[in-house]
Amino acid sequence: MLITLDESHRQLVHQVRDEAGEWLSTKGTDQYRGGLDMDKVHANIDADFDRFPFVGWEIDGRVVAMMAIIDPEAEFWSPEERAEPQVYISRFFVVEHGKGYGSDLLEAVADRARRDGKRWMRLNCWSTNTRLHEYYMRHGFDYVRTCDIPGRMSGALFQRDLTS
Repeated sequence: MLITLDESHRQLVHQVRDEAGEWLSTKGTDQYRGGLDMDKVHANIDADFDRFPFVGWEIDGRVVAMMAIIDPEAEFWSPEERAEPQVYISRFFVVEHGKGYGSDLLEAVADRARRDGKRWMRLNCWSTNTRLHEYYMRHGFDYVRTCDIPGRMSGALFQRDLTS
């Protein structure tokens, strides 16, 4: 079931982000590796949590996947793209991999956005994590482009047309 996370979930988001870093270290990707200032990472999560809604997929009272619904990022998307009706996702984490929880959350957010008249579901993700790129493409996303922004390892842009 799709839920909106509240203050009682803030620490869970931090915990699952840390666990995601540990899990990714076993998957042969450089995502979340190498010199990240974890105090800054967690401060950024808190800033997003204070500013934007986080949603989760809940099963039997337990949040098993989560993401933030944020504004499209100006450094990645053009003013014309940012003006289009869209839902922009970020900080997408799952508690247990391989159970379809992330897929369920993506579909629930897409369904809600479609009902709200949004045309696009968009995101940026880690530029070098090609397995993650494949995941999004399996879920109906198209690769748009990669932006190389100094100091950002994300920048692979994907979008999914919600009208088709």
